[in-house]
Order: sequence, then C-alpha cells, then structure tokens
Amino acid sequence: MTTIDDRFKEQLQLLLIAPEARQLIEALDTPPVTGVRLNPHKPAVLFPDARSVAWCADGYTLPARPRFAAMPQWHAGAFYVQEPASMITQSVVAELLPRLGDGPVRYLDSCAAPGGKTTAAISALRSGDFAVANEFVASRANILMENLLKWGFPGVAVTQGDTAAYSRLRDCFDIVAVDAPCSGEGMMRKDEEARRQWSPGLVSQCAALQREILENVWPALRPGGYLIYSTCTFNRTENEDMLAFIRDSLGGEPVDLGFNDRFDIPASLDPALPAMRFMPHRTEGEGLFMGVMRKPGEATRHLSGKKADKKRKGGKRDEDISAEAKRWLSAPDDYRFMPDGDRWLAVPVTHADLAESLRKVTRVLTAGVPVGVQKGKSIAPEPALALSTGLAEDAFPCIELTADEALSYLRREALTLSGSAPRGYVIVRHGGLPLGFVKNLGNRANNLYPQHWKLRT
Repeated sequence: MTTIDDRFKEQLQLLLIAPEARQLIEALDTPPVTGVRLNPHKPAVLFPDARSVAWCADGYTLPARPRFAAMPQWHAGAFYVQEPASMITQSVVAELLPRLGDGPVRYLDSCAAPGGKTTAAISALRSGDFAVANEFVASRANILMENLLKWGFPGVAVTQGDTAAYSRLRDCFDIVAVDAPCSGEGMMRKDEEARRQWSPGLVSQCAALQREILENVWPALRPGGYLIYSTCTFNRTENEDMLAFIRDSLGGEPVDLGFNDRFDIPASLDPALPAMRFMPHRTEGEGLFMGVMRKPGEATRHLSGKKADKKRKGGKRDEDISAEAKRWLSAPDDYRFMPDGDRWLAVPVTHADLAESLRKVTRVLTAGVPVGVQKGKSIAPEPALALSTGLAEDAFPCIELTADEALSYLRREALTLSGSAPRGYVIVRHGGLPLGFVKNLGNRANNLYPQHWKLRT
C-alpha cells in the first residue's frame, strides 16, 4: 500500500503521546478485521469460530473473510458486513430510545450511504419507529436503497439530495445522525485511497463541509432530541472541535453515555466534550470517532399518529389498490397505501405525514414497504416486498432452493421448478430466508430478481 504521509504522522504525534502515536501508526499497517452484524429480524446465520463484539449484541468478528457474494444469506439481508467499531451505532441508539419517552421515534441518518450505520440504528429501533436515510450522491443513494430494502424494516425511507433540504423540516426528528464526510484517516488500514488522498488541506475542506451539514440538519432535530456525530478520522479538527462547534454555535449539550468505561473505549481529548475514540491499536476494528449532543428544550413530541386523509387532490386513493395486494402485508390497516408513479408504497400510518413532507423538500427514492407495480387492472409484487419483514407469512407460496439454485437465481438465470410447484407469483427462499419472486407459468418460471441487484461473480 501507499506509504503513510509524514505530515499525518506528525499530526498524530501532536495528538497523542509519542509511544501511543507510534503504536497507532504501526497498527495501520496490520490486516483489517472482518466483522459481520446479524439482522435481529431475520433467521440467524451461523459463522464458525466467530467472536462476539463487546459493544454490539448482534456483532461478530471472523477469523477469515469468506466470499460474502457467494452467500445467499447476505443477499437476503440476514447480515451486514461491517467493521466492528461502526457497530457501536446500534448500542448508542438503543441507549437513547428510553430517554425520548413514549411514542414512535423518528430517526434521520443524513449522510447514510452505503447503509452500515443506518441498518445498525434500525436494528435498535422498535416496531412503530421510522428511519429516514439520506445520501447526496445519486449512485451511492441507489446502493443505500438496495441495502435498506434487503434489511427489510418496514418503517424506512430513502432520500437523495442536499442536507439543506432538511432545514425546512423543523423539529421533525427525535434523533439525527451525522456520519460526516471526512478525511478518512481511520480507514488507512483497509483503504488505499484514504492514504493516497490525505493532506492537511483535505482536513480543512472536510471540516468546512461538516459545519455546513450540521447547520443544515440542526433545525430538523426537535427540542430534547439527540444528535449523533461521527467520523472515521483521528484529528481533533474534525472531531472534538466539531463537537465544540455544535455546543458553542448551535447550542447543543454534550451527553456522556458512559460507554468508554463500559466497553474500554478511549475517551475524548477534551473531558468537557464526551466522545468515543476507536483506534485500531486499542480497539477492535478501524478508526471511528463518535459523540452525542442533546438539543436543549422541552422534550415535546412531534405530531404524528393522525391518520391522514386517504384521498389526495389530483391523486389516487388507498381504495385504488386491490384488496388482494393489501393482504400481502401482515397488518394492512397499519399502513397508508401511497402511489408513486405506477408503484404502490405502503407507509406506516403514523409516519405518512412525514413521507408527504419529504416529497415536498427532497427526492424520495422509496418509503415504507414497496408493495407492487400497477399493470392495468392487476398489480405485480415488487421484488423488495419478498424481503420485507412486513410481508404476511401466507401472502405467497414459497419454494426452498439449494445453495447452488439460490446463486443461479441471484444471477438471474432460469430456474426449473417441479411440476407440483404452484402457478403464479412464488417466493424463492434459501435457509428459510426469502430472496425474491419468480412467476411460475408451468412450462417455465420467469426470474423476477432485479437486474440492478444481479450477482455478477
């Protein structure tokens, strides 16, 4: 790999005492750790010789890196490949939820792609909560959407656009996460590009962008809510100094979750600004900085729970979707069925108003459960419906595939079903995990796996 920039080494020596700076630099030349985090809402996947991650109940490290692309369970959203430090997100969100009182929680991940920390947060959320994941770059937003749809949580929306749009949704979210674009120093062990691109100028450039993003999303956080700020870098400019900016310029109050002592995680360089500093010479995984700030004020609840008027001016109504398609969900009365072009989305009723508000300020790629595509008077199930945990168990007949058959399906190859297989739309599974749909015509079965999800290896 590219040699680490001497200016970066000098920065670390100013940041840490000399022996520790040397240990960290040496650790950046060691092999990265492979970690996986299981989806608590899907059948568990067993990994031989896996070791638990102390700060994440669903997290594990592996002794060697498997070919994840060859594992149907990965495509089914049963686990997420993630370095261990980032898994702390699940525990942080779980710690904050009881502090927010009763009622559904709304969570915003403002810089979410590719979705690792978002899926970790979702794993901590409860039924009835709602997560919005935003990404500025269109190509990365599509990857984010794929990962979240496969994770299967019904209460999620994906948006693509500038975080400035969220300044218009005032006091809307209970928790806002800013996993800020950064100089990437913490990724130097596993990412060649992080070594090659680093410079003092990049640090300054990232810090300016981080302040802009924080100013954009702070109005969207309700009084009494919490902002989770994180980077994958080591320097103080993008870390403690940014928490100081939230405190001094935005009015945020530092929050100490007590995780440093509980999990033996290095603390902030500034005792007045509690934070966690994951560093590969002292903690398992890559570099990560994370701090929590509270927005002062009374912990008033956002206005949700009202069932919005089903009929919208100039648009379709819930009744326009067939009764059969509504039965595809396990609790159809808990959703508002919303048209999106020729698609139907099922958004939890308590958050349908939020979905409408999002459409007014930014580009919404998906919201809730993608149910189906209208084709004349009939409706075809959306591929993502098969992977949603909101799917009714008896909505479609299911066929179990072998591992080889599952990989053929994921490559969008033709499948040969037995003569006894039911006709029509059928869910194919492996290990009890739905992968998607086929349409069995009797003499052949059309593979309905999305082209853009196709396995190419």
